[in-house]
Amino acid sequence: MEPPVTPLAVFVPGQRRSDDHLERARRLLERAIRQRWADGMLNRESVAGAEGTVSATLGPAEIERLMRPPAQPTELVTDHRYDPATAIGEMVDKLGLQATEADLLAVLLACETDPASARLAAYLAGTPHAFAMTVDTLFEIAYRPRSLAIGEAAALLHSDLAADGLARRLRFLIVDGVDSRPFLAQGVRLHPRMTGWLLGRRSLDSELTANAQLVSPDEPPGECDERQLALVVRAFQSPRRLIRVQGAPGSGREILLRFAAHRLGKPLLMVSGRGLDADRLVAAFREATLHGALLVVRDAEEALTPEGRARFRECLDVYPDTVALVGLGESAQAIVALRSTTEVAIPVPSHSEREKLWRTYLTGPVELTDVHWREIAGLYNLGIGGIVGACDGARELANLDGEPIDRMHVARAIRQLFDSDLKTVATRVEVTQTWDDVVLPEEIVDSLIGIVDRVAFRNEVLGDWGFGRKVGKGHGLTILFSGQPGTGKSMVAGLIARELGLDMYVIDLSRIMSKWIGETEKNLARAFDAAEAGHVLLLFDEADTLLGKRTSEVRSSNDRHANLETNFILARLEQFGGIAVFTTNILSAIDPAVMRRMSANIQFPFPDIESRAELWRRMIPAEAPVSGRIDFDKLARHYELSGGFIKNVVLRAAFSAAREGQPISMSHLERAVRGEYGDRGALTVGGRMA
Repeated sequence: MEPPVTPLAVFVPGQRRSDDHLERARRLLERAIRQRWADGMLNRESVAGAEGTVSATLGPAEIERLMRPPAQPTELVTDHRYDPATAIGEMVDKLGLQATEADLLAVLLACETDPASARLAAYLAGTPHAFAMTVDTLFEIAYRPRSLAIGEAAALLHSDLAADGLARRLRFLIVDGVDSRPFLAQGVRLHPRMTGWLLGRRSLDSELTANAQLVSPDEPPGECDERQLALVVRAFQSPRRLIRVQGAPGSGREILLRFAAHRLGKPLLMVSGRGLDADRLVAAFREATLHGALLVVRDAEEALTPEGRARFRECLDVYPDTVALVGLGESAQAIVALRSTTEVAIPVPSHSEREKLWRTYLTGPVELTDVHWREIAGLYNLGIGGIVGACDGARELANLDGEPIDRMHVARAIRQLFDSDLKTVATRVEVTQTWDDVVLPEEIVDSLIGIVDRVAFRNEVLGDWGFGRKVGKGHGLTILFSGQPGTGKSMVAGLIARELGLDMYVIDLSRIMSKWIGETEKNLARAFDAAEAGHVLLLFDEADTLLGKRTSEVRSSNDRHANLETNFILARLEQFGGIAVFTTNILSAIDPAVMRRMSANIQFPFPDIESRAELWRRMIPAEAPVSGRIDFDKLARHYELSGGFIKNVVLRAAFSAAREGQPISMSHLERAVRGEYGDRGALTVGGRMA
């Protein structure tokens, strides 16, 4: 004897229930099945086999029990309204769905979550196999019951499932078999994210957690320009616009957008363009729609690859709200043409304004003198965004150390802010040498002092003294060091960084240069942008390939690509506001236009005899054990070595002496010299080696 079945409550149109979509779906499925029975399109005769025969195919008796029709059937109202407090009702309001689209969602969700509904749908489709909703089945369930002609109902179905509609463009729905099946045979299902949302999973889509952050509309720390804020708020309140926010990293672009979200009382979906492929870009639009959030794409240029640009355009076609873009570069002209655009440029504050901001937001126990405050404001070309972030980081570091905030805490905090932007293309180098290790002609030393002065006093000269207006664009410092290998170019770059209290990052050209068109420029832009905040000195070692001469005879795509890279560097140097050093062993290989754009061009000479003797003396530390008298003048006369090779020889001799348990002697040095010449393939010992 079968156990009694507890009847479901009778579905009443307009009834407010948390599961009204399930009741509605059951009624729609029942209506479609009975209609197909009546039309003879579905065989009502039992096919379950003789009594006792095992079969997976349901017969009419089983179907009747699954449908559980009410004792007194009620009329199926076609203009059913879902309760706005329920998931389907909320989605109807959020997406502005029509009645047929709402029923379509309800049926698909029921078939995803209710086994009985899934069995009914499979029976309606005439298949004993696992559930798969087709367009044909959906037509019978959600469209045919309405008082429409077949042609009108079909047109409505085509409209609701249109390939260029919001539901499919933003992948709320997935339609399978588009290229291989007729329209009525194509499969339709909810995207898993949509199913999860309708079931109450309201956290950020796991597909986006590595790229996005949902920021609450709380008032952010910091401050912003009221006129710019009002402009951005108006743009967000207007439909179908773009907002392009320009400015250097750390200038306060994101803080401005957070203030706008706070004023509008809406969350902010901040999506990073780095690693954001085309599918995740679509997910970002979908997630902003679900959360009712303001959509912001940071590092937008990174996401707008050719494929990403096409997908972005498709999403904009159906997305009704305004989108903000931060970090838009070469794609700007093509992107801003897609919609009316509000452009906001956030300049870096002046030196005096930066000092005021540092004093305001770097709160807590602080050990900084007036000189330190001025130095911090001068070295770090940051706006409110970077300053607030650095202040938070410095406080945290100082708390961990159990000390008041000092100059080094600030430097470490700024390094943390920008290190992720640089470590993909550069390596930070610790500088251990001092100026005592340098042996250079007096005129070269004077030029190097001038370079340090240009950074140390640039705010006073360019700002307070007004020279910035005369110079115009490009207030940064770009330096070209040329000379034979081992003449001290890279070491001096490190000493300049140390003198200024800056980190030095050596650019790895193997990671910068790319065979893919546009990737080299993108990597360079990332490095220049990070350096422009003023927290590092960039060293482009052996930069011949990067700064090479353009060719006037373009014979291949490689020639054209190389010319484009050089043109990009020329344009970037014009605008650069940071500090970068380029070194080369072959000055003649550098494009003349690049050389003209350098702030300084210093040629390091090969050391003469007196300089070589001094290099030998300075290379041996005072604490190193030395046996007898070392004739540095003899070493300098007999061996034409640059400083780099002298360093190699002294280290070689020191390790040899340590292995023998003896102090360093003249014989160790001479033996090491011969070994160095031999390793370099020299036929004679004593000639110039550089």
